[in-house]
Amino acid sequence: MSEPDLHPGYSESLWAYVAMGSEETLARARELGKASLQAGQNSSYIATAHFKSLQTGSPPQGVAVGLSSERASRFLIEALGPFSNARHQLEEMSRELAEMNDTLIDRTRELETANGELETFSYSISHDLRTSLQAVLGFAQTLTVRHSQNLDAEASRCVEMIIKGARGMNDLVDDLLALAQANRLPLNLESVDLDLLAREAVGELEQQLAVSDVDLTIDGLPAVAADRSLLKRVFVNLISNAIKFSRGAQPRARVEIGSSRRSKGLVLFVRDNGVGFDMGQSGRLFKAFQRLHGGAEFEGTGVGLALVARIVERHGGRVWAESEPGKGATFYFTLAAEGAGAASGRDDGPADPGCAESASSG
Repeated sequence: MSEPDLHPGYSESLWAYVAMGSEETLARARELGKASLQAGQNSSYIATAHFKSLQTGSPPQGVAVGLSSERASRFLIEALGPFSNARHQLEEMSRELAEMNDTLIDRTRELETANGELETFSYSISHDLRTSLQAVLGFAQTLTVRHSQNLDAEASRCVEMIIKGARGMNDLVDDLLALAQANRLPLNLESVDLDLLAREAVGELEQQLAVSDVDLTIDGLPAVAADRSLLKRVFVNLISNAIKFSRGAQPRARVEIGSSRRSKGLVLFVRDNGVGFDMGQSGRLFKAFQRLHGGAEFEGTGVGLALVARIVERHGGRVWAESEPGKGATFYFTLAAEGAGAASGRDDGPADPGCAESASSG
């Protein structure tokens, strides 16, 4: 409603109310105010229309001057009511929003403090556990080396179980420390040759590969901007999982490391032909200590893929997986901090990379 449109209707309604003083005619003032407010006009339009009506119109006959003035003033107040209500509502909303913002800031600070304390606790307890575990492992190994001839078969078996348990716990401590460090350490972004990095990761898994009959291939991988040490841990964990879960695959275990270029950027993957997993369990994947396969069947701490997810997320990327029981699994991840470099030109992986942001734990 424009100002010229408002004045005739306002003037007619104003003088009708001054003449009759009925609630029905007064309600017209509120309607005019609401219409003006909804049209994006401010209260000055109502005031202008009111005073123009007083200047150009004349009080109806038979209505005292004092009563006429009183009714005109009431009509104006009613017309301005919607603006006053809107202002009060806006002020109330602003106060509520400010209170919500203050609460959010307080909760964020509390969460940051709690997370910091939790990371410090995890880091400290892991160091303390490592010291104790090294002592247990050292004494058990000493028994094996120096006193094996004095131990019967059952005692020797018990010592081996102690050593195995201590080593497993030590691996878990290492993974917990790495998980804590993945949050604490700043990202040191640099240009990283992924092909070379993947081969270095495979080199760290020589002991695991030595006891596995695996056909492992690395396709041409590009260079990206990433934290080299953290991203290396991603490859080590994913490749180690692929080797572990493809153990015994027929006719031979296969692990493939590659990449594909998509409309949204580079997608990296590690694929195996192992036992796979049920996608219905995907909600548990990439969460610490959530294992889809029993520890007796497949060794591991249950922390490795949680660490993968944490590192990828810190790079601004996503991680997910596709699998079927008995048909292997493919783990995909992206890096938002992707740098220049030629991709392999492949187009592997799912069309929609959001199928399951998970994988079997390791």
